[in-house]
Amino acid sequence: MMEKEKKDIEIVENSEEKKPTSRKKTIGLILIVLLITVVVFVIFSSFNDLGKTWEQICNMDFRFLGIGIALVVLYLISWPLSLMILSRRNLSKSKIKDNFLIGGSEHFFNSITPFASGGQPIQIYLYTQNGMSAANATGIVLSNFIAFMIATNAFAVASLFYFDRFTVNFNGSTIWIVILGFTMNLLTLAFIIALASSKKLGNLLIKAFAVLGKIKFLTKVIEKNLPTFEQYCSNFQLASKEIMSHKLDFLLAIVARGVSLLFYYSIPFFILLGLGISLEFTDLPFIILASSFTITTMVWVPTPGGTGGIEFAFTMIVSVFVIGLTDSELANITMASMIIWRFLTYYLLMFLSAIEYIIYEIIIKKRRKRSVKEND
Repeated sequence: MMEKEKKDIEIVENSEEKKPTSRKKTIGLILIVLLITVVVFVIFSSFNDLGKTWEQICNMDFRFLGIGIALVVLYLISWPLSLMILSRRNLSKSKIKDNFLIGGSEHFFNSITPFASGGQPIQIYLYTQNGMSAANATGIVLSNFIAFMIATNAFAVASLFYFDRFTVNFNGSTIWIVILGFTMNLLTLAFIIALASSKKLGNLLIKAFAVLGKIKFLTKVIEKNLPTFEQYCSNFQLASKEIMSHKLDFLLAIVARGVSLLFYYSIPFFILLGLGISLEFTDLPFIILASSFTITTMVWVPTPGGTGGIEFAFTMIVSVFVIGLTDSELANITMASMIIWRFLTYYLLMFLSAIEYIIYEIIIKKRRKRSVKEND
C-alpha cells in the first residue's frame, strides 16, 4: 500500500504544470462559442436570403467539398510534424503518437479561447503529463509557436503584394482593420522572438508586473501569478536556446508549418469551384494568399476563433474572385462559401481536434493505471 501511495505521489510530482482548463471551464467555453456562432449567424442572415444561400450549398458539386474535407484532414495530420521535429532531441523522448495527438489537440483549445490563446498552455500540460519537464515542454511548444508565426507571417507579407486587389471592398472606415491585423501579427512574432533570446526583456516584464502589483485591485492577481510567469520566462529562454542551437531542425519545423498552412489556405479555392465559380489552377496561389490575408486581418478579434470578424473579412475578400454576377447572386455565393469554409476550417477542425485530445487523455490514464499495477 505504501509503495502504491508513493507511486501516486511521484505521478503528481511529475505533472509539473497544472491543467489550464477544467472540464467545467471547457464546457463553458464551448457554450460561449455556440452562443457567439448563433449571434453571428443571425446578423449575417439578416443581410442575405437564407433560402437562396441554402440552395447554393445544396447545388454544390460535392466532389470539391470532399477535396476540402481531405485538405482539412491533411492539415490536421501535417500540423504536428513541426512539434515532432523540435522534440526529437529531447532527453525524455515522447512517442510519435504522443506528439501527434498533443499537436492535434492544439486546434480545439485555440478554437474555444479568445485570441486562440489556449493551445500552447494545454500542450505544455499534456507534455508534462507524459513525463517531460515543464522547462523542456515550455521551450518546445513556444519554439514551435515561433516556427508557426514565421511561416504564417511569410504568407502574410507575400499577400501584401496584392494589397490593392484584396482590399478593393474596404474603404476609409474599414481599412484600419487590415492595418491593425498585420501590425499585431508582426509585433507578436517580434515580441516572442525577443522574449526567447533576451533575458533583459524577461526581467523588464517581471519588474513591470511587480510595479503593477502595487496597484490595490491588481495586487492579489499579480502576486499569485508572478512566480509562475518568472518560471515561464526562464523555462522558455533556457529550452529555446537549446532548440535554436539545432538550426536545421528549426528550419525544418518552419517548412513543415508552411506545408500544413498550404493545405489550409487552399480550401477556399475548391469551395468556390464546387459552387460553380470559374477559376483556373493559376488562381490557386492568389486564393492561398487571399486566405492568409483574411486570417491575418482578423487576428486582433478577441472572440474564440475570431468569430464575427473573420467571416466579415472572408466575404469581403473572396468576392474579389467572384465576378460577372448580380449583387444578389454575389451575396448568396459569398455567404454560401463563407458558411462552408467556416464549417470545414473551424467547426470540423475543432471536432476532430477534440477527438485527438480525448484519445490522448485516455492513453495517459491507461499508462498511469498500468504503472500503478506494475508497482503494487
